[in-house]
Amino acid sequence: MKVFILAAGYGKRLRPFTEKLPKPLIKIKNKPLIYWNLKKIKQAGFKNVVINTHYLSNKIIKSVGKGEKYGLKINYSYEKEIKGTGGALIKAKRYIQNEPFLLLSGDLWSDYPFENFLDFKLKKAAHLIFIKNKNAKDAYLEAGIVKNTKTKNNLTYAGIAVINPKIFNNLKEDYYDLWTDLLQKHIKQKEVTGEIYSGDLVNLNSKKEMNLLDALLVE
Repeated sequence: MKVFILAAGYGKRLRPFTEKLPKPLIKIKNKPLIYWNLKKIKQAGFKNVVINTHYLSNKIIKSVGKGEKYGLKINYSYEKEIKGTGGALIKAKRYIQNEPFLLLSGDLWSDYPFENFLDFKLKKAAHLIFIKNKNAKDAYLEAGIVKNTKTKNNLTYAGIAVINPKIFNNLKEDYYDLWTDLLQKHIKQKEVTGEIYSGDLVNLNSKKEMNLLDALLVE
């Protein structure tokens, strides 16, 4: 299974830190955030990674390289115009090909055991990781199936998923949001499964979260 890392965004919520640096290169314990994720991906047993880029793309490519120093093979999908979290996958179809892949947001770190997905047999359109969050509510689970109604929603999508490329194979390149434009149709068809994760998961959006992550990570 390949891994796709979303790394094209502007990181606006983390300014001024991202004015000259893309969010995946923000230093945590003196090393870029993406270093910690790539290290974890390698330790979990994955070998092939695709990273989409747009904002300050050259800095990411220069920092990460082709993957040799991580023991990985890394390809880049450059977006001249940013394509969104769903459009990025369509733009990178030639790298993703036809097999389900692990999707990670490039601005997060989690101690979720990615090795769980190494031989994961995806039976439906997607499998999503959720966290409980009082403020942002995307969905709820019923017998492991993702459902979405405003009255019952109590979960937030965590930025970790296994995706079957069939959900976008017939779509042309354009801007798409993963949650609203690609997944909602399949959620309505009960084709998306999910699980709740209660371990450590940090989305890097503030100085407070940078400090929290600095305390969590150990070389």
